[in-house]
Amino acid sequence: MLVAINNLEDFMDIKFSNRQRRAANYVLSGLQSELETLLNRPIEVQTFTESHRLDTSHDVIRAGSLVFYDTTLDTTGSPLSVIVPPVTVYLRNSPVVSCASVTVTAAAASAVPAVMTENLDYVVRRYGLDLYRGFVNDEIVVTYTAGLDGPNIPFFTLLILRAATREMQNMHDDVVGIKDLNTRNVAPLTTGFTESEIKSIKGYRRVRI
Repeated sequence: MLVAINNLEDFMDIKFSNRQRRAANYVLSGLQSELETLLNRPIEVQTFTESHRLDTSHDVIRAGSLVFYDTTLDTTGSPLSVIVPPVTVYLRNSPVVSCASVTVTAAAASAVPAVMTENLDYVVRRYGLDLYRGFVNDEIVVTYTAGLDGPNIPFFTLLILRAATREMQNMHDDVVGIKDLNTRNVAPLTTGFTESEIKSIKGYRRVRI
């Protein structure tokens, strides 16, 4: 997680009991998940594996690095006449940091996955990758790392700490009120992120159509 329980203890200037530490863990993980949902992307670099189906045919002959030609469109007899543009595979998480592996498996039965080579068969983009090989219905499996550099964006840490402090304070007031068997007349603090906090992260949000 981006924010550890010790960070929250320092921020609140308090020492949690074992039970409070367990509660804080739920709160911190929940807030990070909520923040990532609002941003539509992970706030820390993580490893993901995704499967996609190719909906474009690339019946091609390799002629060099990132250069492929569609022989079905060639009317001159020359393999250098028509350049086939790549198909863009949009990955679910961004920004993409690196691709560990990309394989393409033909739709035919008992097909063996073909391992793609970066900067020859595909190019990594921040939003996914451009693929230069494959046929319709081929399965593309991509293992990659993606996410914002959360540890170097202090603003995210501060947002989570502020929201977690409100959550923990609410739980503390509720517990003390129950123990005292009376109402402490403490107004409950806002749980989750406030409207102003949500607006403040607009510039980091990933918009997908």
